[in-house]
Amino acid sequence: MKASVERLKRREFAFFLGSLALSWPVLAETEGYKTIDWNDLMPDPWVKEMTKEMAAISKLSYLQDTSDEANKAMNAIRKKLDEAPIVKSQINKKVRLPGYAVPLDADRSEKREFLLVPYFGACIHTPPPPANQIVLVRPTAQSKIKKMPESMDVLWVEGELKEGRVSTSQGVSGYLLEAISIAPYETKPAKR
Repeated sequence: MKASVERLKRREFAFFLGSLALSWPVLAETEGYKTIDWNDLMPDPWVKEMTKEMAAISKLSYLQDTSDEANKAMNAIRKKLDEAPIVKSQINKKVRLPGYAVPLDADRSEKREFLLVPYFGACIHTPPPPANQIVLVRPTAQSKIKKMPESMDVLWVEGELKEGRVSTSQGVSGYLLEAISIAPYETKPAKR
């Protein structure tokens, strides 16, 4: 029995340490900025609706890729993705968001705008994600930029989130992030 109690105590301590480690990025964020994830940017009713629509479209797998019917179905879904609604409660919030950089041009200045996306290859190797999963990052005059991001660099971006439906060569963004800080992603963010 004593051995069982001792194992339980060790498990609780290990759980505590694990919880502390997982909360580290939240503890290290800039004061006043809340770490969010990409799911926070999609309205739940829209996710449910799109899940049903994607299931319905998968039933069209028998179509030839270039057929009129396939093109019509793909155009309809692309329109819905480009018009994807945003989460209004996130607007004007100070946030910290991880993601992959998608440059919009070859400019290397520190005021270069770029897209932030949730997964590798988005907008470049695959069709763009929904607009509510693309954030246009606009550095501000006060931005702290450790290194100008290159294509598919993994980053932490902090700033104020705005509504910003902008059509770019790489996809349609639903959000604009006025960045105050752009830094390489680290599992343990650098101390400030």
